[in-house]
Amino acid sequence: MNADDMNSFEDTLRAYGRRVAFKNKLDSIHQSLEADALLPVAEPHQPVRVWWNVHRPTLAIAAAVAIMTTFATIILYRSYQNSHKQDQQYGMMMRNIAVIQQTQNKLLNNISGRGRVFQQNPGQVAGSGFLLTSSGFLVTNNHIVQGSDSVYVQSQQGEVYKARIVHTDPQHDLAILAIGQDTAFHALPPVPYSFEARPSDLGERVFTLGYPREEIVYGEGYLSSGTGFRGDSAAYQVAISVNPGNSGGPLLNERGNIIGIITAKQITSEGATFAVKTNVLLNALAAISPDSLKGDMLALNRKNRMTRLSRKQQIKQMQAYVYQVKVFKH
Repeated sequence: MNADDMNSFEDTLRAYGRRVAFKNKLDSIHQSLEADALLPVAEPHQPVRVWWNVHRPTLAIAAAVAIMTTFATIILYRSYQNSHKQDQQYGMMMRNIAVIQQTQNKLLNNISGRGRVFQQNPGQVAGSGFLLTSSGFLVTNNHIVQGSDSVYVQSQQGEVYKARIVHTDPQHDLAILAIGQDTAFHALPPVPYSFEARPSDLGERVFTLGYPREEIVYGEGYLSSGTGFRGDSAAYQVAISVNPGNSGGPLLNERGNIIGIITAKQITSEGATFAVKTNVLLNALAAISPDSLKGDMLALNRKNRMTRLSRKQQIKQMQAYVYQVKVFKH
């Protein structure tokens, strides 16, 4: 074998060796891939699934409670809004008394009485009141005289008397005044009406006199409920047309008995007026201390002189005993 043949044989052996090495490398890679294919597939994390199965009922209950709490909060808030709105509706008449009455009186420069003149004050509030006794004790609403510097009452004839606040019952919106100490006042004949403490019947015809204007105004209607605003057992609800200024006026039945005192009106319900019951007035009178009376007697009339009179005659009898109440703040 010559040198050329030897070189060719060596090249062949080297080539064969390279092929064998390459084949072995391929086999190694193939075995590695098969080994990877035999690895286990990862399962979902079991603790998460177990926790969800255990706590799912509790989470459902919590969600239901949260929803119920949300709705309850909304309902309570709306209930508060409605209640607050009703309170505003009840109180609007009281606040507007001053505003409307001031507007009505803008053109008046003074109030004339028996030999006296009182300068009109911009802070004036006006309402109504009526005599409890012919000696000069009156009843009106507390909201009219509350916070006043001075109080005067004016009769239908234009006579003006200075009033003294004897007693107040803010809870029931009542105030007792006295004008007997004013030297210009002279006692009237006994009041022609009596005071009915027994409950009145639904549908009973009623009427009132008051001062929504500078002159006395008559109104009539009927008893529509045995309780007042929001079920107040100390008051009646009356279907009767009243206006700011009627507050403090008398509410009478057809026989001429006082059954209540006009106190307020529900703004959103036309004709829904409220009146404090007479038995509440009697309790307020019983609570007055003797010192407040300053030696005067406060004894109510028990004889009714209007029972058999026609309505026109009853009104004529009543007018002299119903006053306009005017309050001044300096």
